[in-house]
Amino acid sequence: MAENLGVRDHSDMTRLAASQAVRMNYYPPCPEAHVDRVLGLSPHSDAIGITLLLQVSAVPGLQIRRDGGWVPVMPLPGALVANVGDVVEVFTNGKYKSVEHRAVVNARQEGMSIAAFHSGKFGTTYEPLEEVVGDDEVRYRSVTVEEYVKLVVSSKLDGKNIMDAMKITST
Repeated sequence: MAENLGVRDHSDMTRLAASQAVRMNYYPPCPEAHVDRVLGLSPHSDAIGITLLLQVSAVPGLQIRRDGGWVPVMPLPGALVANVGDVVEVFTNGKYKSVEHRAVVNARQEGMSIAAFHSGKFGTTYEPLEEVVGDDEVRYRSVTVEEYVKLVVSSKLDGKNIMDAMKITST
């Protein structure tokens, strides 16, 4: 990613994945399963740097928003899905966009996944990288990781609402 963006010092990008948290997700079968009535996880983007997801079961549940609709991500045995999170969008000044996604449940089969969330450590800052911004206008504000975590925990899981709070608005 750093190479693609022309960032010489790769540590600028790798610090967004300096800490890791893991979550296991279990979605039991739900006879009432219908995307408009029952969801496993509501639409959101991950408020971190990178998410690596292992879809343990063969049941499709992960969907990404694309062109205003929802596209299923079909599980491949042993493959990891890499999602760009909100912090990468900030670091790249919007050149890489975080992925809005959701999880749906199945009426007859259980679903399982394991997600590893990678983010920065306390004591560091999230901000667009000068080398990536160049002559462009800075689109996102600078915040400490601590301030960002407070923003995240005070927000509800709803689309890309955290990114709206991070944007610099022109007056």
